[in-house]
Amino acid sequence: MPRPPRPDLDPGRPAPSLSVRTATGAGWIIVWRMSTRILGIISTIVLVRVLAPADFGLVALATTFAQAIDWIATIGVDAALIREPVLDRPLYDTGFTLNLLRGLLMAVAIAAEAYPVAAFFHEPRLATIILVLAFTTFMLAMENIGTVDFRRDLAFQKDFQLSVVPRIASIAASITFALVFANYWALVVGILTNRVLRVAMSYWLHPYRPRLSLQAWRRIFGFSFWTWLCSVTMMVRDRIDAVVIGRVSGAATVGVYSVGWEIGSLTSTELVEPLAAALFAGFSVARRTGADLASGYFKAISATFLLTLPLGVGLSMLAAPVIHLAFGTRWMAAAPLVQVFALVCMAKVVAYISGVLLNAHGMLKVQFRILLAGLAVRVALLLALVGPFGLMGAAAAATGCIAVEEILFLVVTFRQFRLRPIDLLRGIWRCVLATVAMALVLVAQGIGWAAAPPTAWAACGVIAQGVATGAATYGAVLLAAWWLSGQPRGAETAFLDVIGSTLRHFFRKARRIGA
Repeated sequence: MPRPPRPDLDPGRPAPSLSVRTATGAGWIIVWRMSTRILGIISTIVLVRVLAPADFGLVALATTFAQAIDWIATIGVDAALIREPVLDRPLYDTGFTLNLLRGLLMAVAIAAEAYPVAAFFHEPRLATIILVLAFTTFMLAMENIGTVDFRRDLAFQKDFQLSVVPRIASIAASITFALVFANYWALVVGILTNRVLRVAMSYWLHPYRPRLSLQAWRRIFGFSFWTWLCSVTMMVRDRIDAVVIGRVSGAATVGVYSVGWEIGSLTSTELVEPLAAALFAGFSVARRTGADLASGYFKAISATFLLTLPLGVGLSMLAAPVIHLAFGTRWMAAAPLVQVFALVCMAKVVAYISGVLLNAHGMLKVQFRILLAGLAVRVALLLALVGPFGLMGAAAAATGCIAVEEILFLVVTFRQFRLRPIDLLRGIWRCVLATVAMALVLVAQGIGWAAAPPTAWAACGVIAQGVATGAATYGAVLLAAWWLSGQPRGAETAFLDVIGSTLRHFFRKARRIGA
């Protein structure tokens, strides 16, 4: 049985290069993340003014334990199919069946932990929330396996559609429920809406209709086992903070920490993670076709740093007015967390992209060891620092974990693939210089890392001034450094190529519509 058809391609124009296709795919993911994030920020602004911090803390604790089961049961079926040189019906059907069995087992496990978790935190409302999350977990397991083609073929515009519609619907449902009932169920209703609608859309967007089969399980299991080990380690690493803080300080403190992490990690969640998703498909194609590995790796890092460095530093410097304006004065305890996390998460580029490269080449055993080292550091620091230093102790633990992983990923990747550090420095020095110049200007103007303004209007003015000044300074220094360097083909030209390709695509579409 042949694999399902690829999304339609235009035979009248030459195929773009792999780097352009990967960058364009990442662009689609970033557009989705940014557009839905804008709606999400609006949603969060509404919800934090209607709901209490304890409401957010309740759902954060419930999702922590539900997602713990999710991470534990992750078997990497989609990633295994993306890496396969050739796909056939047994692989698709086996992948679907494995996902379905995984979802069923996860739902049972999540439901089983509902009442023990509620008793552990002395919070009976947690049990009902976790039971609803168990149901949504099983629903999500029914997603059409054929949609893996969207990532395998770098057709991320289809993935965009599959993700954005459920996201918008879930935001609308959460806001509506919050305005009517004003309780934590608004957050749960949003999760339920997103997952049910995503499953329905997966069958509308892709023609493949899976069947139950385990015929090709051996072809998937080898890769999936190490994926599972890595997922378990990342789950514990990313969720242990909430468990320790919740046990020591209660649900309300977990809510503050969650908001601080969510805002501070925007550069990571909205830029680096989408790029990593596209790069996994791109690196997998490069592995199958023998394309230049080093060039793609350094281009990916330099292009990502071009965005994450100024955005991360800028968000850290404007954390206080951002929190004041968006969430109000009762959430100001999250501002120092945002300042720390924005700086730390902007530097996660190397770990993300190196991890994707190792994953695409099946080197998950090495990646597991690095993640295990980072987890050990995080747990040790959490136990030592949360008690005496509270939330900032937890932030310091997260920082130490990320620093260890960054160093180890950098060393291992360069040794494994025989890469040269000088090539990395050549690609990122201009954006580093421009970011330092931006930070110095903002500090000199009294904007960077200043206290929160007294009013929301004043905070809005500080943010507008900081964004305008920072963007102008960063852009001017970056372009000047690029020009004086002889306009090398680096991250700057990669962005220009993608922008040019995108504009030509839309102009062609416009001419066809006009004709």
